[in-house]
Amino acid sequence: MKRLMSNYKKWLGYFLFVLILTTSLLYYRFPSDAVQDYLQAIVERADPRVALSIDRMEPWLPVGLKIMGTELAIKDMPDKIIFRADRLLLKPQLWSLLHGEAKYCFDCLAYNGGLRGYVKKDRTTDFIDTEIELKNIHIGNYIYLSDLIGHHIEGNLDGTILYKGRYSLLMDGSGEANLKLSNGRVELLQPLFTLESINFKEMEIKMVLRNQKINMTRLELNGEHFHGTLSGTITLKKEFAKSSIDLKGTIEPFAAFFKSTAGILDTVKFFKQRLNRGTLSFVIHGTLGEPRIKFT
Repeated sequence: MKRLMSNYKKWLGYFLFVLILTTSLLYYRFPSDAVQDYLQAIVERADPRVALSIDRMEPWLPVGLKIMGTELAIKDMPDKIIFRADRLLLKPQLWSLLHGEAKYCFDCLAYNGGLRGYVKKDRTTDFIDTEIELKNIHIGNYIYLSDLIGHHIEGNLDGTILYKGRYSLLMDGSGEANLKLSNGRVELLQPLFTLESINFKEMEIKMVLRNQKINMTRLELNGEHFHGTLSGTITLKKEFAKSSIDLKGTIEPFAAFFKSTAGILDTVKFFKQRLNRGTLSFVIHGTLGEPRIKFT
């Protein structure tokens, strides 16, 4: 029995020695340059217009990568940052390889908030299945979004995004988003009466992507000046700003709104003529780049 315990301790000691040695070599001899080149090649194959840059990386035990200072930018416009992460933890699930797909879980710090979820990719095609959870993202720091939609928006973003489809044909996929934007402000493409921007306490959005169309089933805004709703469809185009919109909504102004427009007779007269049971209806047509608002 003593001999058995002695052998057990000896083999346990060997195992711990090998484990410590392997871990040390992994950290100190980790081929970060080779792995970085490999990741950059993957991104370039997926979209030749996009470039990936990484400040540094190291292994994340037991199996994974810790990547610091990650940026995706447009090659021809390196100052146009599509996405930047301060820290990205990437962990593959090895068992998924047995099912003919690769699944990667991620945990990301970006824009003073966090993103976590997974991406599953078919090994023979570019079909992906992803789920992303967002928590306290400071959307005002995401400059690329403002450039994409054509106006500035601020607030703290929470919610979930689901998507299934081919990476090379994102608009042909399907998905949904349930988002909440708190304590924010959005600039208007066209002034609304005396307002050039809208401050709000909370905006809730539910959208569904099908057949190259975004069906906005619910957008509800609660602010100091009014309560608003919006719903309808956005038909997507490759050039995002040219996507056509067909939306309808309502505005219910509060007393604070009329106080902010005190002395502006045209605005007061407009509301007196068009308010129906305390709400004002409108439609939005045109494109995302050039919307046309009509009150009904």
